[in-house]
Formats: sequence, C-alpha cells, structure tokens
Amino acid sequence: MKIKSLENKLQVSEQSFQTVYLNKVDEKENKYVVNWLLQRPPVYKNKNFSIRFTGRIAHDYANVSYKDGNGKNKPRNKVNSIYLRNLEFGLRGNLFSNFNYRVVTKFTDNITELKMAYLGYETENTKLAIGQTRTFTTLDKMTPPTMMAFTERFSFINAIKAPRRLGFTASRNGSNWSFSSGYFIGNTNENKINDNRMVSARINFSPQFKNGLSLHFGASTFYRNQNSKSFSTKYEARPLSKHGNLKPLFSGNFDIEEEQFIAAEFVASYKSFAFQVEYATIKTPLSNLELKTSTDPTYKGGYLEVGFFPTGGKQLVDGRVGRLENVKIKSPIGKGGVGEVRIAVRYDMADFTHEGYGSKQSSYILSLDWYLNTVTKITTNYAHSIIQNSSNVVTVKADTINTRFSFFF
Repeated sequence: MKIKSLENKLQVSEQSFQTVYLNKVDEKENKYVVNWLLQRPPVYKNKNFSIRFTGRIAHDYANVSYKDGNGKNKPRNKVNSIYLRNLEFGLRGNLFSNFNYRVVTKFTDNITELKMAYLGYETENTKLAIGQTRTFTTLDKMTPPTMMAFTERFSFINAIKAPRRLGFTASRNGSNWSFSSGYFIGNTNENKINDNRMVSARINFSPQFKNGLSLHFGASTFYRNQNSKSFSTKYEARPLSKHGNLKPLFSGNFDIEEEQFIAAEFVASYKSFAFQVEYATIKTPLSNLELKTSTDPTYKGGYLEVGFFPTGGKQLVDGRVGRLENVKIKSPIGKGGVGEVRIAVRYDMADFTHEGYGSKQSSYILSLDWYLNTVTKITTNYAHSIIQNSSNVVTVKADTINTRFSFFF
C-alpha cells in the first residue's frame, strides 16, 4: 500500500518532460528507490493541489572591444569578464480546479528580487491573473531566454524597458490565436508605490498547416505614463551584452507626458527552418516644461532573423499564448544523441535620434545555439555593432562575443 501511495503522489504532468520510475533494491523487504532522468523535476499533485519547482542558472562570458569612428581602439572600455546572468528559483502549480499560481525569486548582483508572484484563474479559453507578471510586449520579450537563439533580446526593446509589473491581466484564446491585455502599476520590488501606470495589449494569429508550414502574425501595444504627471526619460542600451558600463545607444533626455508603443511581428517556419521579424515604434509627446525641443520624439527599432537546425530540430509558435514553444529535441545527450544545434543570424537596428540628440545602432549577429537536452544549453553569439550620432557620423564600433551556459528546469 505504501508503494501504491508513492506511485500516486509521483504523477508527472505532460509539460514537465520528465520520466519518473521506481527501482526495487531489496526483494525481501520490498524497498524501492525513486529515480528520474536528468531533465525536469517531478510534479507533486493530488486532486486539489500541484506544485513544481522551477529554476534557471546562467553564466555569461563576454568579450567586448570598442573602437571610435576612426577605427582607433578604446582600451578603457574593453570588457573581458564572467557574469552570473541568471540565478532564479520558483514554484508553480494549481489550486483546486481552476486556480493557479507562480512565484519566482531572482538572486543576482547581491540583490534579491521578486520577479514573478501572481494568482491566476483559468477556464477552457479564458485566463485571469493578479500580481507581479509579464506585460504583453513583443514576441521577443514574451519568449523565455532559454528558448531564444540569442543571448539578449533586440536592442530597441532592451532600451525602452518593459519589465514585469504589478497588475491585473485578462486573456482569451482559441486553438491558434490569443488576445491578452493588462493594467499595471508599479513593481513589487520598489519601496513605495509610485505614479507609473501602464496599459498593454497583444493579439496573435498562428496557424499551422499539415505540410509542415507554420505562420505567426502578431501585434502589441502599450501606453505608459506617470499618472498624468510629466516626467523625464532617457532610453539606453549596451551592444548585445549586459557587461560593462558603456551604453553607446541612447536617446535624448526629454521631459514628456507619456509613452505610446506599438509593434508588429511575423514568423514563418517550415520543418527545421524559421524566419522571424519584428518592428516597433515609440512616441513620447512632450510636456509643457520641455525647452530643448518643440517636436514630439518618435523612435523606432526592430530585427530580422533567420534560423536553421542542421540536426533536424524545430521550434513553433504556440498560438494559444502567442509565443515560441520549447525546442523539440529528438535525441538528447545521454540517450545516444547529440541534442539539437541551431545556427541563426540576425540584423538588429534601433534609432533613438531626434533632431541633434541621441544615437542609432545597427548590429549584425551570428548565433550558435546547442541544446544538450531539455534542461541544458550553450549559446555563443558574435555581434558587430555600428553606432552613429544624429548626423549619421559613426562614433563607436563594437565587437561582442557572448557565451552563455544555461541550466533550467
């Protein structure tokens, strides 16, 4: 009876990609030992409750060299370092029949941060959530880093920043489409409630065909302000890596009333090949206090990406949530295979110039992405970035090598 009870408790959801089995080690005393493959932890669940442990650990090695517009090296800005990019642990599961929860805590840079903490309610086609959760902003932002071909998201979205926030969200979906929206206030990690307010929405249609072709069309938008008060904002980002202090991509620092963001996205995949593109703009209407310029700045950015799995793997978009699925690994290491390898190239651009202020960046990025199994991957990116000022004069050139070792469950 004890063994039967143990077997009932160690039920595993289909999403966990985990095989749990019992090995008998003592025939006389009928003793068993529980084993599972090196993939994802088992899920404990009963009729009214389930819990799964989650986590992500990632270390980066970065080498970034800079040159000025004349090609002269800038050794003071050179980066050659190892960095703990991710150290996150969490819990997620279901409560009773329709409620769910998720909590994720992040430990990096000697700071403990509550990354996600929400309570959700879900029916067959409707999802509601309240707490610290994702905003609905671009396919690249919605996709977990462990499922991306590149170590960082595209420069434009990195610069304008759309992190997880405290709020209320509602989503509706069918088998190949979804619509999501949310109203957000501040962040749970802030010491006090501020006046930052945000409304975001996203829609997608992602059909899959019997011949192996899959398409994805999507759009997202957000409106952000400081509760009808004017505020000063400046966008900035590093070239591909989080290492170093130099941020050559930047906008002017203007006093504005609000931020109006809109983006479009498209994906086409056929078997092991995939093409992906996104384009976004953000308009920042000026407040009456701004004196440096009299016209409202509008910035733009996006990327174009092509990827291929020479090992035969593939990655589709799940239309029910509008983001990329986990990479399907046919033969992981440890089972006689080599995992899945992806080769991808990306052209990334961001333009934060306005009149005589700001800069713009073009990056050419090559990625080698190796999924050893469902919990381990190694990614190496090389990027050549060219930064120009508002007069189209090259001011900085950057060459970045970023290698990431990731373990996630």
